[in-house]
Amino acid sequence: MFKDKVLKYNKRNKLFHRGDRIVVGVSGGKDSVCLLDVLDRCREEFDLTLLVVHVNHGIRGEAADRDEQFVKDMAADRGLECYSERVNVRQVAKERKMTEEEAGRFLRYQIMRHVCMEKSFDKIAVAHHQDDVAETVLFQMFRGSGPRGLSGIHPKREYVIRPILFAEGREIEEYVRENKLAYCEDQTNYSEEYSRNKLRLRVFPYVEREINNRAKAHVAKAAQKIALQNAYVEKQAKKEYMRVVHADQGQYYYNCDEFDRLDLVIQIEIIRLVLKNFRESVKDISETHYKKLIAMSRMEVGKQVSLPGKVCVERRYGCVWYRNITDQNGEMFYQKCLLPYEGLVKIRKDRMRIAMDVVPRRKLPEEIPEKDYTKWLDYDKIKGNLCLRNPKKGDYFIMDAAGNRKKLSRYFIDKKIPASERAKEIVLAEENHVIWAVPGRISNAYKVTKETRLVLVVVLAWG
Repeated sequence: MFKDKVLKYNKRNKLFHRGDRIVVGVSGGKDSVCLLDVLDRCREEFDLTLLVVHVNHGIRGEAADRDEQFVKDMAADRGLECYSERVNVRQVAKERKMTEEEAGRFLRYQIMRHVCMEKSFDKIAVAHHQDDVAETVLFQMFRGSGPRGLSGIHPKREYVIRPILFAEGREIEEYVRENKLAYCEDQTNYSEEYSRNKLRLRVFPYVEREINNRAKAHVAKAAQKIALQNAYVEKQAKKEYMRVVHADQGQYYYNCDEFDRLDLVIQIEIIRLVLKNFRESVKDISETHYKKLIAMSRMEVGKQVSLPGKVCVERRYGCVWYRNITDQNGEMFYQKCLLPYEGLVKIRKDRMRIAMDVVPRRKLPEEIPEKDYTKWLDYDKIKGNLCLRNPKKGDYFIMDAAGNRKKLSRYFIDKKIPASERAKEIVLAEENHVIWAVPGRISNAYKVTKETRLVLVVVLAWG
């Protein structure tokens, strides 16, 4: 029984738990209809709260409008709340220099994250399945991806879960047919204008017909094995990273002789881990970059390599050093926050993901929940630019309603944070006014009041 398989897969991967509040992405196609139906059948048993989210991409005109209404009606029939939003994918693709596929995916996740934060939900469920894994693996392979890209799609990534990832497309079709579930047929799925559709419509049918009719399942299984091997390599690389990589005031270095004794695959992972200290993503670090960095330990002293994202790697006496070019100006970390914002920060040796969005006060619970890693702030009182950064001279809090100030440096002393570590702390600030000393206290000046109209919701989670 399909539901039993979902529950078994859920238990193995710890996707959802009793009492979870889950945003469900529903396009109206058979995959997302299957996902919603099976989660709905689990609703009472697990005391789940489900909220349906639909994104109208603004590409297919009346057909897209019909899909939107179909999803609204389906949610209403099940007694579920539904949120839908219309977007202009073509415009966003042009502005962000993305393909329409990439822009659509970006907007879907952005909207689902926004709803998740606005409604205080816990997780986002999407309807990827085994066929999607197979297509992703081949797509990445043809683009020249390494083992990380060939590991496919993960059952869980932070708060995004994929409860039917184990299922083949034919299983989902059978489930939809047996349960007489209505769904919408998206004609763009048959357009070869999109790269992935060419794999779905041309490559896999040929392979399944001429080579092996279980090709998709076998590719997905291979991706699982690659993911397991990647996890092992990462585990070993992290051990070596802790042994050979050293930090010094926001810069990172390793001894050339120690690095050269490591296996090549571990060297590549260590370089990736070092670079992740400076940037959220290393996708634009190419194979050529990695080859240059591996060779640095055998180059003459003074040799430098500049990487995308303002990272400089330098061969010094006996060591290879990595630094952010902005370190020369005394600023180790600075990130302007354009809302909605999502990014990675390093807080006291832990990598954390921070997300922010603005939500109307009327849409949030009347009582502000007391959570260490979620802050509600009065957005109306923020007049300047928001940024995440390291502390600097002159930073202060407003301590009370009377407007009394307290220096951030004094706060650090009271919290017994060593002087050597204070420069590495992270604050959310407006000019020199500290809104939040992450993950500690917030300034009284930004607390939500009865007059607050707009709330800045800031969520901190393990990265």
